[in-house]
Amino acid sequence: MLRRSGTYGLRVTRFRTLAAVSTLGVLAGCGTATSTTGPSPDAESTVRATVPLQAPSRTAEPAPKAQDLVVAVPRPAETAAPAPQSGGGGTVTRSDEVTGSNALTSLRGDTRNAIVYAPLSNPSAVTTEGSVSTWRAWSTSKVLVIAAYLDTVVDGDPSKIPSTERGWISAALTRSDGNAVVNIRSKIPGSPGAAINRVLRDIGDSTTSAPDRSQGTMWWSPREQVRFMAALAGGRVVSKAASSYLLGQMNPIPQHEWGLGTIGARTFKGGWLTSSSETRQMGIVGGYAVAIITVGVGPAVVQTDGDAAHVQQMNRLADLLARRLG
Repeated sequence: MLRRSGTYGLRVTRFRTLAAVSTLGVLAGCGTATSTTGPSPDAESTVRATVPLQAPSRTAEPAPKAQDLVVAVPRPAETAAPAPQSGGGGTVTRSDEVTGSNALTSLRGDTRNAIVYAPLSNPSAVTTEGSVSTWRAWSTSKVLVIAAYLDTVVDGDPSKIPSTERGWISAALTRSDGNAVVNIRSKIPGSPGAAINRVLRDIGDSTTSAPDRSQGTMWWSPREQVRFMAALAGGRVVSKAASSYLLGQMNPIPQHEWGLGTIGARTFKGGWLTSSSETRQMGIVGGYAVAIITVGVGPAVVQTDGDAAHVQQMNRLADLLARRLG
């Protein structure tokens, strides 16, 4: 559940606070605040100059007003990551963060929000509600970088991962640590993009294409994320052992347990950046592979890494998804 404590209060600030966030550099979209030993994040700090943020359609909901934007103050202290799970999506529950008139009833005709899901028993039966015009991966791409590492460096056998690299992987997938995933990527021989693409092609994704750097800027559709999560649950990403290991590591810290975390998901990964860009998550909920995404809808809340996520809207999307899953 989304945890709110005395050190994680919310207050309304002037728009200039959020605007300052948009100047921050990012690795794979979110997660540059921690200081993991190793090479510094690469050119993600130039993302806004090299990959312009497209203006999303405004037909579904009006853009948030400056006075509606909120930030978390002070920055919450990081806590120990939860013990790895063996996978599984938990029990589907309604979010207690969404009540009454705040709940979504439908995404039909919506062009700035989407939920996508498929039963693990029949992954090809994909349901999509809503649509978005942009779907950059941001920090959901960290899972792909680590999958490529498992494939090329340890032959799909997580027991061969050295202790240092094991710590980097945990930091990348629980705290969304940008430095940690750069460190892992530096261990991949040859082209990291090609290694990621091989992982994707092996599970049937013929459209997603990863670059060698700045993987957060790659386009990874919610539908293909559902395919990926179903393949993980089925033990088909790199190897059965590698899939199980990845599922066990995808357990966000409490401060990032909004969205899918409010409806019972134990295994999921999110990505976010600014108040005008995408906030998204992919994961396993109950017996379903799922992905939810919003493009700039609702208040943007500053996360532990200094980047901003649309927490309220993600909670609403997760609540709608829970009702669709029954």
